[in-house]
Amino acid sequence: MSNALPPNPVRSRGLVILVVMVVVTLSALIGSSVLLLGENASVSATHDRRSAQSRLAAWSGVQAVMARLHEQRDDLLDGGAPVLPESWTFPVESDIAPAFRVVGAEGRLAATSENAKLDVNLATAEMLEALPMIDADLARAIVGARPFESVAELGSVPGVTPALLYGDRGGELEPDMLPLSEVLTVFAFDPNIQLGAGEQGEEHRGNQRVNLGLGWSDALERAVIDRWDESVAEILKSLFEQGESLKRTSDVVALYRRFGASPEDWIEGLDALTTIDSEHVRGLVDLNRASPEVLGAVPGIDENKARDIADARERLGLDQRRSIVWPVIEGILTQDEFQEACDWLTTRSMQWRVRVEGGSLIAGEGGDELSESAEMRDRVVVECVIDVSSRRPRVAYLRDVTGLELALALGASPDEETDPIDEPEEPVPGEVFEPAGVDRPAPPEPAQDESETESEPVGGGRIGRWAVDQGSSS
Repeated sequence: MSNALPPNPVRSRGLVILVVMVVVTLSALIGSSVLLLGENASVSATHDRRSAQSRLAAWSGVQAVMARLHEQRDDLLDGGAPVLPESWTFPVESDIAPAFRVVGAEGRLAATSENAKLDVNLATAEMLEALPMIDADLARAIVGARPFESVAELGSVPGVTPALLYGDRGGELEPDMLPLSEVLTVFAFDPNIQLGAGEQGEEHRGNQRVNLGLGWSDALERAVIDRWDESVAEILKSLFEQGESLKRTSDVVALYRRFGASPEDWIEGLDALTTIDSEHVRGLVDLNRASPEVLGAVPGIDENKARDIADARERLGLDQRRSIVWPVIEGILTQDEFQEACDWLTTRSMQWRVRVEGGSLIAGEGGDELSESAEMRDRVVVECVIDVSSRRPRVAYLRDVTGLELALALGASPDEETDPIDEPEEPVPGEVFEPAGVDRPAPPEPAQDESETESEPVGGGRIGRWAVDQGSSS
């Protein structure tokens, strides 16, 4: 006789119900997970799309700034400063409009001159040590670690902290002491062309300077006759036949002084003559924009003379400051001091560092007018160096700095590159001008075809499809 109990119908129904509930719950959880994953994927795709749009807006801003600087190249050659609008907006039939604007870093100028800084790859250890934020040990360490492709690479040099490089956030710098990023550069090259000084100089404006550095030749004789006349050519020929050697600007100044010429007479010659066989001269400091700290590091200019130069240029007109001779004419530098300093000086800036903010402007938060207070959605900030030293403008440097301020605030050491935006190759036009005391091989010269057709920027109130807000200057 079997002892098995008959199945309990109530228990069986309860088990079935429990299993069904578990299955339904699991199905609901799986369905919710699938929906959540789909929603997350959608959010991620939307974020990626907005981020890409912001980056494209920022890159468009870089191109627009480059076009504006190209338009103003003649003024920049004369020593002028760039004039940039506050913002551009993209007019579309939408509640969200792509936009970009030029922004200053921590309230500084929107465009800052790279030529107002010392070239960290060419400055001597003594020049670096003359900067108030660099001691002798750090100067030697910097010289030993070069060449650098950007100033950000100085962060790898022992002793260079983020505060020293980008700005004080922990009391490491003395009050009013500039960070290294504001006094050093690797992008300072001056076009070796004439401005047109002198009575007959205007017809030679934009021509390459006459090169005396290669010695006398038939080609040099023709160039001198074309620029002046046969009598000047005969004088120079006689000097070269007597063994004269002119290898630096200071040699030309010494020659003028030997003949008793006044500083006013030097202006035309220093504009028309060169001793560098290159289309560009690297390492020159813009006398009219460099800070007293930078000027004080130039050989022949001490701290007091640097301040006097900075004070005097504020009251002088642009025409008076077109030649590097003006500190002598104004009685600030002696002729001996100027002869020592002139190998490092220029009076114009042809490379400008700019920060561009790209993103989306939401309707009702500024409309088509993008003010300084309007906040962008999906904001991206890029920093670039625009080079207009040649007839064709180019982006010399490009870096995403969206998170730089936050990284510095948190005390982190930011990387050199942060998600770069289609970064171009860095141009190194011409040969390197090596001032006294510098022994470094010249970097390779890039291809640069000046004969190519230039792409002229669109004038007026638009650049391409971008509407321009004619707001501020730098």
